[in-house]
Amino acid sequence: ILSGGVHSPYTKYEEDPELRKNYSVKNAADGAGFYSDLFFDKLAKQPSNQGINFIHSAPGFVSSNWGTEMPFYLKAPVRFMQKLGGKSPSKCASFMVEPILQCASGDIGLVRPSSTAQGLFIMNEDATSGKLTKLHTEEAIESVWDTAGKVLGKAGIALDGTCNN
Repeated sequence: ILSGGVHSPYTKYEEDPELRKNYSVKNAADGAGFYSDLFFDKLAKQPSNQGINFIHSAPGFVSSNWGTEMPFYLKAPVRFMQKLGGKSPSKCASFMVEPILQCASGDIGLVRPSSTAQGLFIMNEDATSGKLTKLHTEEAIESVWDTAGKVLGKAGIALDGTCNN
């Protein structure tokens, strides 16, 4: 659960995948959502994961406890906006759990944005099917997968399931 279908693509995923030269809050947020889509789409398409549904969802604006730790001059406006326009945590949870419950009956209730039999589902904040960004390509998937493998490899974690120690 992060920003399924609502983030922009991080366009410099090939030349600066770790945002070392192009860091900004917007690039970091877009990168997090874009990379999540790409990484989980790759996982969803692997033969060993064919019985697993991968869903990247966007919960929308939720009236949660987020912001309670902020200084009073930030907390007051945040809490006011949450009360004014946020959905309740229970309503958000019911939307986020809906595909899991529907899956038990044999129909997840979502359509894959790639129109293929495999891959990632994107779910909007109202539990409807979402879309992928225009830069969501096989090239981008492989680029992000390779970068993730290199970064995780530094910590001794291999994406192929083996140990790098």
